[in-house]
This record gives sequence, structure tokens and C-alpha cells, in this order.
Amino acid sequence: MAEQPKSYEKVLTYLEDSLRRGQLSLGDPLPPERELAEQLGISRNSVREAVRLLEHMGFIVSNQGAGNFICCNIQRNLQDSFDLLMLLQQIDYRRLGELRAGLELQAALLALGRITDEQVRELSGMVEEMASCSSKRAAQLDKQLHDTIAAISGNELIIQIHRALSTTIDRFIADMRRHILRNFQTGNQLQYAHEQIVDALARRDKAQLILAINHHFNVISANMEQNL
Repeated sequence: MAEQPKSYEKVLTYLEDSLRRGQLSLGDPLPPERELAEQLGISRNSVREAVRLLEHMGFIVSNQGAGNFICCNIQRNLQDSFDLLMLLQQIDYRRLGELRAGLELQAALLALGRITDEQVRELSGMVEEMASCSSKRAAQLDKQLHDTIAAISGNELIIQIHRALSTTIDRFIADMRRHILRNFQTGNQLQYAHEQIVDALARRDKAQLILAINHHFNVISANMEQNL
């Protein structure tokens, strides 16, 4: 005898079917809890349980007094998954770093064909400031630089995965970015790598960009081996 679906699974199935049929789309409100419970033959508590699960996954946003709405917060879903994997020791920083390196290389290659002169000037300004500011400010600019390149790629999946990865790395190794930049030799190496990345984007030079990105993450990887 086939196992009967749990009550909250009926809500998930309803949502999936409604999205496939075009009856619901991004930003649309879910039916009221009572209506949904009657339609699916389940209790309102089961509807609330499903809504809480979907909200945690980043697919529902609840506005008090207004209802529940379809959203798509991929970053939150991925970030929670990365955090849990780290806590369960199923992945470590090195594996996250390897994923991030590949992701950022692809983001930079996509950005190469889409970047504007104004965006080049914005990135150049960040790199220029990084050369003379405090390690705390440099760490902020470092993150901003890579976030901006990911955004320029125009690929929403890359943008969301990159943000989730970056947030998880910062959460579990809170001071690592600042520590790397505080070290004189490593800081100079990363500064040079950042300058080369931006220069390659400005010149639309694919070969230089690949070398600069690889150098950047080789420096970080070597530093991690010494400090983790």
C-alpha cells in the first residue's frame, strides 16, 4: 500500500502544480489558510506548517496582515544549506573555496563581455582605495569588488550562489578576510591580483583575466593552508 502524503506535502504539491499551470507566479498571494485547508482537506495547522517550511526555504514571504506571497530567495535557501553542511562537517572551507574559485572565474569571464566603461571605473576606484585604507575597510572593499563582478556577469544563479557562499565563508571564518589583507606580503599579492583582474576586464583580455583570477585564489588557498 502506497504511503499517504503528509498534510504539509499536499500544500507543497499544490504550490508546484499551480506554478506549472501558471495559476500562480512570482509575487502572487497564496489563498487564505482556511480556503487552502478546505481545498486540500487538511487542517489549518498543517497549512501553517507548510508555509513556515516554504518561508524558511525562501519561496514564501509572509507579510503580517497582508498574507503569504510567492517569492524566490535562492540565496537564503543555499546559504542555509551551506551553513548546515559546514556545521555537520560534510564540507569545509577548502571545498567551499574551490567552488567559489570556479564560480568567480566563470562570473569574471561573463563580465568580460558585458562590462561597461563606467563599471570599470567603479571597480578601479575600489582597487585604488584598497591600496591605502585600513585592513577592515580593505576587507569590505574586497567583498564589494567580487560581488560587483558577479553582478556584472548578469547570471542570476551565479549572483545568488556567490552571495550565499561569501556569506557562509564570512560567518564561519569571520576574521579570515581581514587577516589575509593585514599580512603585508599576502596583502600585496592580493592587491596586485585585484589590479590585474580589473585591468584585464578593462582591456577585455581573457588570458590575463584567467591568470589573475587563478593567482588570486592561489594566494588565498596558500594562506588558508597555513592558518586553518
